[in-house]
Amino acid sequence: MYLSHSSEAGIFVSELQTTVTLRYIISITIIILWQCTSTFGQQVWPGDVNNNGIVNNIDVLYWAVAKGSSGTSRIGGNGEFTGQDLPSPLWEESFPAEDLNYAYADCDGNGQVEDSDKEVIDNNFGMTQPGGVTPEVYETGDPNDDPILMLSADVTRVAPGGTLFADLSLGSVTDTITNFFGIAFKLVYPSGVVASQGSAIKLDLLDDSWIAIDGNNANENLTTMVKREAEYVEIAIVRKKDGPITGFGEIGTVSIVMEDIFTGKVTSEVGVTDIRLIDQNLNPTVVAPSILAFEVDTALTANRPLIRTSGIKIYPNPTGTEEVTIELKEPTETIRRVQIFDAIGRRILDQEMNYSGHRKVINIGQLPGGMYTTKVYSDRSVYVRSFFRKR
Repeated sequence: MYLSHSSEAGIFVSELQTTVTLRYIISITIIILWQCTSTFGQQVWPGDVNNNGIVNNIDVLYWAVAKGSSGTSRIGGNGEFTGQDLPSPLWEESFPAEDLNYAYADCDGNGQVEDSDKEVIDNNFGMTQPGGVTPEVYETGDPNDDPILMLSADVTRVAPGGTLFADLSLGSVTDTITNFFGIAFKLVYPSGVVASQGSAIKLDLLDDSWIAIDGNNANENLTTMVKREAEYVEIAIVRKKDGPITGFGEIGTVSIVMEDIFTGKVTSEVGVTDIRLIDQNLNPTVVAPSILAFEVDTALTANRPLIRTSGIKIYPNPTGTEEVTIELKEPTETIRRVQIFDAIGRRILDQEMNYSGHRKVINIGQLPGGMYTTKVYSDRSVYVRSFFRKR
Protein backbone atom coordinates (compact mmCIF):
# COMPACT_ATOMS: atom_id res chain seq x y z
CA MET A 1 0.00 0.00 0.00
CA TYR A 2 1.33 3.40 -0.95
CA LEU A 3 0.94 6.45 1.26
CA SER A 4 0.61 10.01 0.12
CA HIS A 5 1.24 13.08 2.17
CA SER A 6 -1.68 15.45 2.67
CA SER A 7 -1.46 19.22 2.76
CA GLU A 8 -1.83 19.07 6.52
CA ALA A 9 1.12 17.99 8.58
CA GLY A 10 1.02 14.59 10.18
CA ILE A 11 -1.88 13.24 8.05
CA PHE A 12 -1.30 10.47 5.57
CA VAL A 13 -4.05 9.19 3.17
CA SER A 14 -4.03 5.88 1.34
CA GLU A 15 -3.74 6.41 -2.41
CA LEU A 16 -5.99 3.35 -2.90
CA GLN A 17 -8.60 4.84 -0.57
CA THR A 18 -8.44 8.13 -2.48
CA THR A 19 -8.96 6.35 -5.81
CA VAL A 20 -11.94 4.26 -4.58
CA THR A 21 -13.65 7.28 -2.99
CA LEU A 22 -13.21 9.37 -6.13
CA ARG A 23 -14.57 6.61 -8.32
CA TYR A 24 -17.60 6.23 -6.04
CA ILE A 25 -18.36 9.95 -6.21
CA ILE A 26 -17.99 9.99 -9.99
CA SER A 27 -20.26 6.93 -10.37
CA ILE A 28 -23.02 8.44 -8.22
CA THR A 29 -22.76 11.71 -10.15
CA ILE A 30 -23.08 9.90 -13.48
CA ILE A 31 -26.15 7.95 -12.28
CA ILE A 32 -27.86 11.12 -11.09
CA LEU A 33 -27.08 12.95 -14.33
CA TRP A 34 -28.30 9.96 -16.37
CA GLN A 35 -31.58 9.82 -14.46
CA CYS A 36 -32.14 13.51 -14.99
CA THR A 37 -31.29 13.21 -18.67
CA SER A 38 -33.49 10.15 -19.16
CA THR A 39 -36.44 11.96 -17.56
CA PHE A 40 -36.08 15.38 -19.05
CA GLY A 41 -34.71 14.14 -22.37
CA GLN A 42 -38.07 12.48 -23.05
CA GLN A 43 -41.10 14.59 -23.79
CA VAL A 44 -44.86 14.40 -23.68
CA TRP A 45 -46.76 15.60 -26.73
CA PRO A 46 -50.22 16.12 -25.21
CA GLY A 47 -52.80 13.76 -26.66
CA ASP A 48 -50.27 11.26 -28.04
CA VAL A 49 -50.68 8.96 -25.05
CA ASN A 50 -48.90 5.95 -26.57
CA ASN A 51 -46.11 8.25 -27.82
CA ASN A 52 -46.00 6.85 -31.37
CA GLY A 53 -45.96 10.27 -33.02
CA ILE A 54 -49.67 10.83 -33.81
CA VAL A 55 -52.85 11.57 -31.87
CA ASN A 56 -55.57 9.10 -32.88
CA ASN A 57 -58.24 6.73 -31.60
CA ILE A 58 -55.69 4.30 -30.13
CA ASP A 59 -54.68 6.99 -27.64
CA VAL A 60 -58.20 6.86 -26.21
CA LEU A 61 -57.65 3.19 -25.29
CA TYR A 62 -54.44 4.03 -23.40
CA TRP A 63 -56.12 6.98 -21.68
CA ALA A 64 -59.00 4.76 -20.51
CA VAL A 65 -56.60 2.20 -19.02
CA ALA A 66 -54.70 4.89 -17.08
CA LYS A 67 -57.78 6.91 -16.07
CA GLY A 68 -57.97 7.55 -12.33
CA SER A 69 -54.20 7.42 -11.83
CA SER A 70 -52.17 10.30 -10.43
CA GLY A 71 -48.57 11.38 -10.06
CA THR A 72 -46.23 14.33 -10.31
CA SER A 73 -47.54 17.21 -12.41
CA ARG A 74 -45.51 18.69 -15.26
CA ILE A 75 -43.84 22.01 -14.63
CA GLY A 76 -45.71 24.49 -16.82
CA GLY A 77 -47.71 21.63 -18.32
CA ASN A 78 -50.69 22.31 -20.57
CA GLY A 79 -52.70 20.71 -23.39
CA GLU A 80 -50.98 22.50 -26.26
CA PHE A 81 -49.42 20.14 -28.81
CA THR A 82 -45.80 20.97 -28.07
CA GLY A 83 -42.99 18.88 -26.62
CA GLN A 84 -43.13 19.13 -22.81
CA ASP A 85 -40.67 17.53 -20.39
CA LEU A 86 -41.84 14.52 -18.42
CA PRO A 87 -42.31 15.19 -14.71
CA SER A 88 -39.65 14.21 -12.20
CA PRO A 89 -40.01 11.83 -10.53
CA LEU A 90 -41.93 9.72 -13.02
CA TRP A 91 -45.24 8.17 -11.99
CA GLU A 92 -45.23 4.82 -10.20
CA GLU A 93 -47.30 3.02 -12.87
CA SER A 94 -46.47 2.13 -16.46
CA PHE A 95 -48.61 0.60 -19.17
CA PRO A 96 -48.54 -3.21 -18.99
CA ALA A 97 -45.85 -4.91 -21.07
CA GLU A 98 -44.57 -1.53 -22.28
CA ASP A 99 -41.87 0.81 -21.07
CA LEU A 100 -44.30 3.73 -21.18
CA ASN A 101 -45.03 5.70 -18.05
CA TYR A 102 -48.59 6.68 -17.10
CA ALA A 103 -47.42 10.31 -17.13
CA TYR A 104 -47.98 10.26 -20.90
CA ALA A 105 -51.73 9.91 -20.24
CA ASP A 106 -51.73 13.13 -18.19
CA CYS A 107 -52.39 15.19 -21.31
CA ASP A 108 -52.97 18.52 -19.57
CA GLY A 109 -50.11 17.99 -17.10
CA ASN A 110 -52.07 18.57 -13.87
CA GLY A 111 -51.02 15.29 -12.20
CA GLN A 112 -54.35 13.50 -12.75
CA VAL A 113 -55.65 11.28 -15.58
CA GLU A 114 -59.25 12.36 -15.96
CA ASP A 115 -61.93 13.45 -18.44
CA SER A 116 -60.09 16.69 -19.22
CA ASP A 117 -57.26 14.63 -20.72
CA LYS A 118 -59.72 12.98 -23.13
CA GLU A 119 -60.69 16.49 -24.24
CA VAL A 120 -57.03 17.17 -25.08
CA ILE A 121 -56.98 14.03 -27.25
CA ASP A 122 -60.11 15.30 -29.05
CA ASN A 123 -58.64 18.77 -29.53
CA ASN A 124 -55.26 17.53 -30.79
CA PHE A 125 -56.61 14.69 -32.93
CA GLY A 126 -54.54 14.15 -36.08
CA MET A 127 -51.53 16.14 -34.86
CA THR A 128 -48.13 14.54 -35.47
CA GLN A 129 -44.78 14.92 -33.75
CA PRO A 130 -42.00 16.48 -35.83
CA GLY A 131 -39.87 13.37 -35.37
CA GLY A 132 -42.28 11.25 -37.40
CA VAL A 133 -44.88 8.55 -36.78
CA THR A 134 -44.45 4.90 -35.84
CA PRO A 135 -47.42 3.20 -37.57
CA GLU A 136 -49.87 1.19 -35.49
CA VAL A 137 -49.74 -2.57 -36.03
CA TYR A 138 -53.09 -4.37 -36.37
CA GLU A 139 -53.72 -8.11 -36.54
CA THR A 140 -56.61 -8.85 -38.90
CA GLY A 141 -58.87 -11.65 -37.72
CA ASP A 142 -60.31 -14.50 -39.76
CA PRO A 143 -64.14 -14.40 -39.87
CA ASN A 144 -64.17 -18.21 -39.79
CA ASP A 145 -62.23 -18.40 -36.54
CA ASP A 146 -62.44 -15.03 -34.77
CA PRO A 147 -65.26 -12.76 -33.55
CA ILE A 148 -66.43 -10.22 -36.11
CA LEU A 149 -67.06 -6.50 -35.81
CA MET A 150 -70.11 -6.67 -38.07
CA LEU A 151 -71.86 -4.02 -40.13
CA SER A 152 -75.31 -5.07 -41.34
CA ALA A 153 -78.48 -3.40 -42.57
CA ASP A 154 -82.06 -4.44 -43.33
CA VAL A 155 -82.26 -1.83 -46.10
CA THR A 156 -79.23 -1.37 -48.37
CA ARG A 157 -80.82 0.72 -51.14
CA VAL A 158 -80.67 4.41 -50.36
CA ALA A 159 -81.98 7.48 -52.17
CA PRO A 160 -79.65 10.37 -53.04
CA GLY A 161 -79.48 12.52 -49.91
CA GLY A 162 -80.90 9.63 -47.91
CA THR A 163 -79.37 7.87 -44.91
CA LEU A 164 -77.97 4.37 -44.66
CA PHE A 165 -78.57 2.90 -41.20
CA ALA A 166 -76.04 0.16 -40.42
CA ASP A 167 -76.24 -1.96 -37.29
CA LEU A 168 -72.90 -2.44 -35.52
CA SER A 169 -72.40 -5.63 -33.52
CA LEU A 170 -69.45 -7.38 -31.91
CA GLY A 171 -69.12 -11.12 -31.42
CA SER A 172 -71.86 -13.74 -31.52
CA VAL A 173 -73.35 -16.55 -29.49
CA THR A 174 -70.48 -18.77 -30.68
CA ASP A 175 -67.82 -16.04 -30.36
CA THR A 176 -68.40 -14.39 -27.00
CA ILE A 177 -66.15 -11.44 -26.17
CA THR A 178 -64.47 -11.86 -22.79
CA ASN A 179 -63.14 -8.97 -20.72
CA PHE A 180 -64.18 -6.17 -23.07
CA PHE A 181 -62.80 -2.82 -21.94
CA GLY A 182 -62.43 -0.82 -25.14
CA ILE A 183 -62.32 -0.94 -28.92
CA ALA A 184 -60.90 1.33 -31.61
CA PHE A 185 -61.43 0.96 -35.35
CA LYS A 186 -61.77 2.79 -38.65
CA LEU A 187 -64.96 3.08 -40.68
CA VAL A 188 -63.88 3.39 -44.31
CA TYR A 189 -65.96 4.54 -47.29
CA PRO A 190 -65.36 5.78 -50.85
CA SER A 191 -65.11 9.47 -51.63
CA GLY A 192 -67.88 11.14 -53.62
CA VAL A 193 -70.65 8.91 -52.23
CA VAL A 194 -70.98 10.07 -48.63
CA ALA A 195 -72.05 13.67 -48.00
CA SER A 196 -69.16 15.97 -47.20
CA GLN A 197 -70.58 17.73 -44.15
CA GLY A 198 -68.98 16.74 -40.88
CA SER A 199 -72.22 15.45 -39.36
CA ALA A 200 -72.90 13.05 -42.25
CA ILE A 201 -71.62 10.06 -40.24
CA LYS A 202 -72.83 9.39 -36.71
CA LEU A 203 -72.53 6.61 -34.15
CA ASP A 204 -75.51 6.12 -31.83
CA LEU A 205 -74.86 3.62 -29.03
CA LEU A 206 -77.81 1.48 -28.03
CA ASP A 207 -79.38 2.46 -24.74
CA ASP A 208 -79.17 -1.15 -23.52
CA SER A 209 -75.89 -2.08 -25.18
CA TRP A 210 -74.20 -5.10 -23.58
CA ILE A 211 -70.92 -3.20 -23.37
CA ALA A 212 -72.53 -0.69 -21.00
CA ILE A 213 -72.33 -1.14 -17.25
CA ASP A 214 -75.08 -3.38 -15.82
CA GLY A 215 -77.25 -2.73 -18.86
CA ASN A 216 -77.70 0.94 -17.96
CA ASN A 217 -77.72 3.78 -20.45
CA ALA A 218 -74.71 3.31 -22.72
CA ASN A 219 -74.20 7.02 -23.24
CA GLU A 220 -73.74 7.45 -19.48
CA ASN A 221 -71.41 4.51 -18.99
CA LEU A 222 -69.23 4.63 -22.09
CA THR A 223 -66.87 7.22 -23.51
CA THR A 224 -66.60 7.56 -27.28
CA MET A 225 -64.61 9.41 -29.90
CA VAL A 226 -65.76 9.79 -33.51
CA LYS A 227 -63.40 11.77 -35.75
CA ARG A 228 -63.82 12.04 -39.51
CA GLU A 229 -61.04 12.25 -42.07
CA ALA A 230 -61.26 12.38 -45.89
CA GLU A 231 -62.28 8.76 -46.55
CA TYR A 232 -62.59 7.23 -43.10
CA VAL A 233 -63.80 7.82 -39.57
CA GLU A 234 -61.73 6.91 -36.51
CA ILE A 235 -63.90 5.57 -33.69
CA ALA A 236 -63.08 4.60 -30.12
CA ILE A 237 -65.46 3.21 -27.49
CA VAL A 238 -64.22 2.61 -23.94
CA ARG A 239 -65.85 1.66 -20.68
CA LYS A 240 -65.53 3.99 -17.76
CA LYS A 241 -63.07 2.53 -15.27
CA ASP A 242 -65.39 0.02 -13.61
CA GLY A 243 -63.80 -3.12 -14.99
CA PRO A 244 -64.27 -5.17 -18.14
CA ILE A 245 -67.42 -7.04 -19.21
CA THR A 246 -68.20 -10.23 -21.15
CA GLY A 247 -70.89 -10.61 -23.81
CA PHE A 248 -71.78 -10.28 -27.47
CA GLY A 249 -74.30 -8.66 -29.77
CA GLU A 250 -75.38 -5.23 -30.96
CA ILE A 251 -73.49 -2.12 -29.94
CA GLY A 252 -75.15 0.68 -31.85
CA THR A 253 -76.14 2.16 -35.18
CA VAL A 254 -73.95 3.95 -37.70
CA SER A 255 -75.90 6.45 -39.81
CA ILE A 256 -74.35 7.60 -43.09
CA VAL A 257 -75.87 10.41 -45.17
CA MET A 258 -75.35 10.14 -48.94
CA GLU A 259 -74.56 12.89 -51.43
CA ASP A 260 -77.71 14.23 -53.07
CA ILE A 261 -76.56 14.36 -56.71
CA PHE A 262 -76.29 11.04 -58.56
CA THR A 263 -77.14 9.65 -61.99
CA GLY A 264 -78.79 6.23 -62.11
CA LYS A 265 -77.48 3.72 -59.60
CA VAL A 266 -74.19 3.72 -57.73
CA THR A 267 -72.98 0.55 -56.00
CA SER A 268 -70.60 1.12 -53.14
CA GLU A 269 -69.55 -0.29 -49.77
CA VAL A 270 -68.55 0.72 -46.27
CA GLY A 271 -66.36 -1.35 -43.98
CA VAL A 272 -64.63 -1.56 -40.62
CA THR A 273 -60.88 -2.11 -40.43
CA ASP A 274 -57.80 -1.44 -38.25
CA ILE A 275 -59.52 -2.93 -35.21
CA ARG A 276 -57.95 -2.93 -31.73
CA LEU A 277 -60.01 -4.63 -29.00
CA ILE A 278 -58.49 -4.60 -25.49
CA ASP A 279 -59.07 -5.68 -21.93
CA GLN A 280 -58.18 -3.50 -18.94
CA ASN A 281 -54.49 -4.43 -19.25
CA LEU A 282 -54.28 -3.54 -22.96
CA ASN A 283 -54.22 -7.23 -23.89
CA PRO A 284 -55.67 -7.51 -27.41
CA THR A 285 -58.34 -9.84 -28.80
CA VAL A 286 -58.11 -10.51 -32.53
CA VAL A 287 -61.25 -9.36 -34.34
CA ALA A 288 -62.27 -9.89 -37.96
CA PRO A 289 -63.41 -6.90 -40.06
CA SER A 290 -66.56 -6.72 -42.21
CA ILE A 291 -67.87 -4.93 -45.30
CA LEU A 292 -71.43 -3.78 -46.05
CA ALA A 293 -72.39 -3.28 -49.70
CA PHE A 294 -75.11 -0.74 -50.51
CA GLU A 295 -76.65 1.03 -53.47
CA VAL A 296 -77.61 4.65 -54.04
CA ASP A 297 -80.56 4.67 -56.46
CA THR A 298 -82.15 7.77 -58.00
CA ALA A 299 -85.38 5.78 -58.43
CA LEU A 300 -85.90 6.08 -54.68
CA THR A 301 -86.87 9.16 -52.70
CA ALA A 302 -85.32 10.16 -49.43
CA ASN A 303 -88.68 10.43 -47.66
CA ARG A 304 -89.03 6.76 -46.69
CA PRO A 305 -90.03 5.71 -43.15
CA LEU A 306 -86.94 5.31 -40.99
CA ILE A 307 -85.94 1.89 -39.71
CA ARG A 308 -84.12 2.38 -36.43
CA THR A 309 -82.12 0.20 -34.07
CA SER A 310 -81.58 2.92 -31.48
CA GLY A 311 -84.27 4.44 -29.29
CA ILE A 312 -85.56 1.00 -28.23
CA LYS A 313 -84.70 -1.47 -25.47
CA ILE A 314 -85.49 -5.17 -25.14
CA TYR A 315 -84.80 -6.61 -21.72
CA PRO A 316 -83.65 -8.82 -20.15
CA ASN A 317 -81.27 -9.67 -22.98
CA PRO A 318 -80.03 -12.40 -23.06
CA THR A 319 -83.04 -13.86 -21.26
CA GLY A 320 -83.99 -17.15 -19.70
CA THR A 321 -87.40 -15.89 -18.58
CA GLU A 322 -90.88 -16.40 -20.08
CA GLU A 323 -91.26 -12.74 -21.00
CA VAL A 324 -89.32 -9.83 -22.47
CA THR A 325 -90.13 -6.15 -22.21
CA ILE A 326 -90.04 -3.89 -25.26
CA GLU A 327 -89.61 -0.24 -24.38
CA LEU A 328 -89.32 2.80 -26.63
CA LYS A 329 -87.05 5.57 -25.40
CA GLU A 330 -89.59 8.30 -26.17
CA PRO A 331 -92.44 7.93 -23.64
CA THR A 332 -94.94 9.77 -25.88
CA GLU A 333 -94.48 7.22 -28.70
CA THR A 334 -96.99 4.39 -29.06
CA ILE A 335 -96.33 0.73 -29.91
CA ARG A 336 -98.75 -0.47 -32.62
CA ARG A 337 -97.42 -3.84 -33.77
CA VAL A 338 -94.74 -6.38 -32.79
CA GLN A 339 -93.26 -9.08 -35.01
CA ILE A 340 -90.66 -11.69 -34.05
CA PHE A 341 -88.51 -13.59 -36.56
CA ASP A 342 -86.25 -16.59 -35.94
CA ALA A 343 -82.60 -16.92 -37.02
CA ILE A 344 -83.51 -17.99 -40.59
CA GLY A 345 -86.06 -15.21 -41.10
CA ARG A 346 -89.33 -17.03 -40.42
CA ARG A 347 -92.01 -14.88 -38.80
CA ILE A 348 -93.12 -16.71 -35.67
CA LEU A 349 -95.10 -13.98 -33.90
CA ASP A 350 -97.20 -11.09 -35.21
CA GLN A 351 -99.23 -9.02 -32.75
CA GLU A 352 -101.21 -5.92 -33.57
CA MET A 353 -102.33 -4.04 -30.51
CA ASN A 354 -104.52 -1.21 -29.46
CA TYR A 355 -101.98 -0.05 -26.95
CA SER A 356 -101.52 3.52 -25.81
CA GLY A 357 -98.01 3.30 -24.38
CA HIS A 358 -94.32 3.02 -25.17
CA ARG A 359 -93.74 -0.21 -23.20
CA LYS A 360 -95.03 -3.72 -23.90
CA VAL A 361 -94.40 -7.11 -22.27
CA ILE A 362 -94.30 -10.01 -24.74
CA ASN A 363 -94.68 -13.67 -23.73
CA ILE A 364 -91.94 -15.77 -25.35
CA GLY A 365 -92.42 -18.93 -23.28
CA GLN A 366 -93.20 -20.93 -26.41
CA LEU A 367 -89.94 -20.01 -28.15
CA PRO A 368 -86.99 -22.42 -28.16
CA GLY A 369 -83.55 -21.13 -27.33
CA GLY A 370 -81.75 -19.08 -29.95
CA MET A 371 -81.38 -15.66 -31.55
CA TYR A 372 -84.51 -13.71 -32.53
CA THR A 373 -85.12 -10.46 -34.37
CA THR A 374 -87.95 -8.20 -33.25
CA LYS A 375 -89.59 -5.62 -35.52
CA VAL A 376 -91.62 -3.01 -33.65
CA TYR A 377 -93.98 -0.62 -35.43
CA SER A 378 -94.84 2.59 -33.62
CA ASP A 379 -96.98 5.56 -34.60
CA ARG A 380 -93.78 7.28 -35.80
CA SER A 381 -91.23 4.75 -36.99
CA VAL A 382 -90.14 1.12 -37.30
CA TYR A 383 -87.59 -0.40 -34.92
CA VAL A 384 -85.52 -3.55 -35.35
CA ARG A 385 -83.69 -5.19 -32.44
CA SER A 386 -82.49 -8.69 -31.60
CA PHE A 387 -82.53 -10.73 -28.41
CA PHE A 388 -81.14 -14.10 -27.38
CA ARG A 389 -83.21 -16.66 -25.49
CA LYS A 390 -81.32 -19.11 -23.27
CA ARG A 391 -82.70 -22.61 -22.65
